[in-house]
Amino acid sequence: MKTVLLFLLLSPVIVWAQQIKITPEDTRRKHSYLLMRDGSVVRGQIIRQDSSIITVKKRAGDMTFIEADQVVTISSTRPDESVRSGNIPATIFVLKDGLQVAGKFIRRDSTMITVQKTNGQLTYFEPELLVRVDTVQAKADVDSTIPVAPGNRTFPNRFSPWLLTGQTAYNPEKGRLYYRNTFLLLNEFQYGITRNWSIGVNLNPFFGSYYPENNPRETVLGATIRFNSKLTFPIGEQFRVGINAVYQPRQKGYFFGLNENLIIQGLMSFGDSQRNATLGYGMRVYSTNSPVLKIPFVSVGVMHKIARNLTFLSDNTFYLNSYSYYGGTSAELSVALRLNRRRHAFDLGALASVRPYYSFYYSPYPSSLPQVETRAYFSPYIAYNLIIGRK
Repeated sequence: MKTVLLFLLLSPVIVWAQQIKITPEDTRRKHSYLLMRDGSVVRGQIIRQDSSIITVKKRAGDMTFIEADQVVTISSTRPDESVRSGNIPATIFVLKDGLQVAGKFIRRDSTMITVQKTNGQLTYFEPELLVRVDTVQAKADVDSTIPVAPGNRTFPNRFSPWLLTGQTAYNPEKGRLYYRNTFLLLNEFQYGITRNWSIGVNLNPFFGSYYPENNPRETVLGATIRFNSKLTFPIGEQFRVGINAVYQPRQKGYFFGLNENLIIQGLMSFGDSQRNATLGYGMRVYSTNSPVLKIPFVSVGVMHKIARNLTFLSDNTFYLNSYSYYGGTSAELSVALRLNRRRHAFDLGALASVRPYYSFYYSPYPSSLPQVETRAYFSPYIAYNLIIGRK
C-alpha cells in the first residue's frame, strides 16, 4: 500500500510516538498484565518506563525489561484467550529481488530499515531495496500463515561512514559506538552524538615500537593517538556533504618526533549508503616548527555493494605537493572487500603507497642532482568493524 510505504519512509517519529505509555495507575498496581504482540502475556509489577523500555518486577523478584513497542495493552486482569489469539495485522516488506519479509517496522535511519520478524528476530535492509509494503491479517500464534524470508539473510553495509583509510559524508548512527581494529594494532572509535555529528579517537599503543621499512602501513597506523570530529548533512536523497577534522598532538615517532598537525577535509558523497562515491579536498596543517607547513590533498573513494553480503571498497588519496618531511608520499591507494554481518563486518584487501625515490651516485661535478624514481610499496589490509550499542 502506497500510504503505508509513505508512512514508513517519511514518518518514523510517528511510529515512535504511538508506542504504549504507562500511566501512574499502572505503577500503583501490584500486578499488571502486559499483552505482547506475539500473543504472550507478562505478569508483574510495573516499576517505570525509560524512553522505550518498560521495567517489570516479576513474582519471584526478578526484573525484566520490555520494549514498549512490543506491548499491545496493559490491564489489571489477564486478557481473554480470544483476545490473545485474535487477528493481528502483519506487514509484508517486498524487496527488489523478490524477497518478502514478514514482520513489524521498528525504525528507519540514514542507512537501513529495521524490521522485527514474526519469530522475534531483527532483520535489516537498506531503504533503496524496498519496493512496497503490504498489510495482511494473520493469526498471532501461527507464523506459518505469513510468508517469511528464506534462511539466506541479507545484511546491509552498516559501516558506510568509513572507507578504508578515509571517511565518507555519512555519519554514524545516533547513539551507537563504531569500533574498528586494523592490523590488530590500530583501534578506532567513532560515536554518533546526533544524526549529523560524531566524534572519535584513534589509539595505537604499539606505534613507534618497530621499523616500518617504508611500508604503506604507515598510512593506516599513523600515530599513537589522534582525535577526530565529523559533521555531515543530507541534501536530497542522493547527495550528502560533510566536513571532517583530525587533530594529532605532538608525539614520539619511529625515529623522530611527530609534529602537531591538523587535517581539515570537505567531503561530498553521491549515491546512497550502500552504493556511493565520495570526493574530498583537504589540507594537512603542521605546527610552525615543521619544515612543511601545509600539504593539500584530494581523496576519491568508492563504496559499492556487489552481492547480498559483500561490499567493494576503494579509497585513494593524492597529495598535490609530493614533498613531505614524513616520507614524501605522492599517493595512497587501497582496495578491499567488506563482508557484512548484522552488527559487524570484515575488511580484506591491499594497500599501496606511491613515493619518490632519490638515488645518489658519484659525480665529479658537485652540482649534480640525484635521480628521482617513482616507487610503489604494497601491503595487505585487514580490519574488523563492530557496532556497539542498542540494536
